[in-house]
Amino acid sequence: MSDSYVISKITKRYSRKQVLSEISMECRAGECVGIVGTNGIGKSTLLRVMAGVEKPDHGDLLCLGHNLLRERGAFAKLIAYVPQENPLLGELTARDNLKLWSGRRMSGWEKEIRMLKLDEIIDLRVSAMSGGMKRRLAIACALTGGSPVLIMDEPTAALDLYHKGIIFDYLRSYLDGGGMVIFSTHDMEEMRFADHLCILHDGRISETSVEDAVDRIRSGSVS
Repeated sequence: MSDSYVISKITKRYSRKQVLSEISMECRAGECVGIVGTNGIGKSTLLRVMAGVEKPDHGDLLCLGHNLLRERGAFAKLIAYVPQENPLLGELTARDNLKLWSGRRMSGWEKEIRMLKLDEIIDLRVSAMSGGMKRRLAIACALTGGSPVLIMDEPTAALDLYHKGIIFDYLRSYLDGGGMVIFSTHDMEEMRFADHLCILHDGRISETSVEDAVDRIRSGSVS
């Protein structure tokens, strides 16, 4: 569909290990899709493929009418990616990180600054920030290009309720504006935030409920 991000039959292998086997899923405008599964099952690999960080062995990535694997330049315009590890430059302030990520443009991301409460830390060096501050800034930096798709690896992992609330409020606004959000998660609040929840196991993905996902992960039946 032209108003969605479609992942079609994506396959990825490392040496002899098949990590992803014909993964297919869809995220439509205004929707949030959460991906769950046990540690090491391939969630981060799937997100990196979706974000254009890694190439799949087979399959297609179709976003808003573009075939991303044939139009590699479209990734930068259409996909914003926030990895689990901190992507920011520690010696720079929040303001300077935003300038760097946005190509030195000083306008266009006022909403992110306001909603993610970055005005409180705009001149603080990243090295002096808490984990929650860094996560808020990383999301804003990723979105300085105005991307319609936001992909995040465990967006609120290890954050307190205050920072989780700020991020959830921003994500709801982003979705209300027609954005698409895809994230991996182990967090119950994040699972309940998602419109659709998918579980990854044995290299394949299927839609599930929050309760079923929790039960299967706890029992180890998805490993």
